[in-house]
Amino acid sequence: MYYELASQQVLPGQAQMAVHFDSHMSKRALQTTWDLFEGESDRPALCDVGLAYGAGLRATRRLEQAEQKRLGQFMTPVAIARFMARRAVTELGGPTLRILDPAAGSGVLGVAAVQALLERAEPPTRIELLLCEIDARLHAELQATCHRLHVRCAARGVEFDAQVRIGDFLLSELAMSQQPCVDLVIANPPYFKLGKTDPRARAHAYAVRGQPNIYGLFMAACAALVRPNGMWCFITPRSWSSGDYFAVVRRHLLERLDLCATHTFESRTEHFGDDEVLQEAMITWARAGAACTQVEIGSSAGARDLGGNRARLCAVDQVVRRAEGHRLHLPLSDGGIEGLPHTLCDQQMRVFTGPVVAFRAKPWLQAEADGETVPLLWMQHVHRMAVRWPLHRKSEHIQVAPESRWMLVPNKVMVLLRRFSPKEDIRRVTATPYLVDVPGQLIGLENHLNCIAAVGRDMSANEAIGLSAYLNSRPVDAYLRAVSGHTQINATDLRRLPVPDRPSLMALGDEVGCAASLERLDEAVDRMLGELLASPSGSKRASG
Repeated sequence: MYYELASQQVLPGQAQMAVHFDSHMSKRALQTTWDLFEGESDRPALCDVGLAYGAGLRATRRLEQAEQKRLGQFMTPVAIARFMARRAVTELGGPTLRILDPAAGSGVLGVAAVQALLERAEPPTRIELLLCEIDARLHAELQATCHRLHVRCAARGVEFDAQVRIGDFLLSELAMSQQPCVDLVIANPPYFKLGKTDPRARAHAYAVRGQPNIYGLFMAACAALVRPNGMWCFITPRSWSSGDYFAVVRRHLLERLDLCATHTFESRTEHFGDDEVLQEAMITWARAGAACTQVEIGSSAGARDLGGNRARLCAVDQVVRRAEGHRLHLPLSDGGIEGLPHTLCDQQMRVFTGPVVAFRAKPWLQAEADGETVPLLWMQHVHRMAVRWPLHRKSEHIQVAPESRWMLVPNKVMVLLRRFSPKEDIRRVTATPYLVDVPGQLIGLENHLNCIAAVGRDMSANEAIGLSAYLNSRPVDAYLRAVSGHTQINATDLRRLPVPDRPSLMALGDEVGCAASLERLDEAVDRMLGELLASPSGSKRASG
C-alpha cells in the first residue's frame, strides 16, 4: 500500500488523505497540518511526512503507556517536522549531503529533511540518509519510508542512499566516535532521566552532571558529529537551556556549534497534539563553524500558529550567558525588567527553600494542633496574594522538638512562593505576602515553597505586598519564561531576578493592596516600571 502511494505521480486530494489518516492521526492534528500548509502545491511531500507520522502513531498506540514512556517514543507532528527541516536545510550546500536522525522513530524528521532539500530549485546531486532507532518493531516502517523517499528522489534526478540501523544510538560506534561525518543532524530524542551508572551515562560522562536526562546526551553526542558549515536541529524540552544539571551539555554543545535560532512553544500541550506530552518544548538550530553573530528568537503557542511565528534577532552575547553556565536568555520583546539595577540581595533580602521535607519530618507532623505544635504551611496553602490555612487536608502542624527545631523559622512578615506552577496556570509565579497569618512564634515551611525574608531588619507589610504583586506580574512572568526552561521557580532564578528598590515596592504595596486583581497588578507594575526605567538611576519612584 505504501509503495503504491509512493509511486503515484499525483497523489489523492485532501478528502482522500483524511480518510487514509483517520486511524492514525487525530482530526485536530490533520487539520493543523493542512491549515499550516494550505495553498502549497507540494502535497506529495506533505503526504510522505504524514505517512511516516501516521505509521509512528500506529506503532506507539500498540504500546502500553509504561512501555512508550520507557522508550520515550513521541512522534514529531507533521507541521513541526516540516518547520524544523525547512529552517535546517536553508544554508546547507554541496553536491552530496548526509543527514542523520539518531532517534528516528518512524522517520518523520528524516522524511521532512529530504523533502525540504527536494523542494529547492536546485536540489543536491546526492542525499544520504542514516536513520538510527532502538525499537526493532519500527524497522519495517523505516524501510518503507526509505523506499518512498527513493522514488521521490529519483523523480527529481537525485541519487539517494539510505541506511536503517536498529540499536542504541548512544552506545553505537558512530556516537562514540565524536568525529564530524554528517551535514545535518535533525532529531526528536527520547526524554527521560537516567541513573548515573547507566551505560549510556557512563559512555557520555563528559555531558553528565547530577541527574542526567537522556535527551541531553543525544544533544551532546550529536554536536561533535556535524561537519563544518553543517546544521544541528533538535526539538526537546526547554529545561536544557537553563537547568543547572544541563550546564555541561550546554558548554559541550556551544563550544562546538554556533547557535542560529530557537523557537519556543508557549503552550505545554499544543505541540505534540496526538500524544499526552506535558513539556515546555523548544526547537534549536545551530551550525558548525559559522560564527553566528545573531540568534533568531521565535515563539508560537503550538503547532497551529507556526505560520504566524513571532521572531526577533538578538546578539549572541545577549542570548548565551557564558558567565552563568552558558544559560540561554530568550527575550521575545525589547524592554522588560532587565533595566532594573537591583536584586533581592542588595535590597537586604534573602531567598531560601522551605526546610521541612515531608518524608524526613514525618515523625513530627500532625493533623491536629496541641500545645507542642506550630502551624505548617504547604504549597497548597499559598495562592496569588493570599494564604489559606488550614485546609484540613494534610498534616498542617509540626511538633517543636529538639530534633525538629532546625526546620522551623521565625513567624515574621515575608513573601511565600510556590516552587512549581500548575499546568493550567497562566503565570509562572504564584506569590503571596505572608503577614503573620497563623499564630505562634515559629512556623514550618514545607520544601515545595520558596521564601523571601528580610536580612538584619523586619520586612514591612506594604513591602511584602508590593514585592508579591511585582512577582505575580506579567513583566516578571515574561522575564522568567525568557531565562528559565522549566516550570520550577528555583531560588537561583529568584536571586538573579532584577527587582525595584524598596521604596518603589512599598509604594506599589500601598497602591494595590492584597485584594487587587491580576489585571490591576499588571497595570500598577507597568506604571511603576515605566517610571523606574525612565529614571537614570532606575530606582525610587517619585511620590506625590
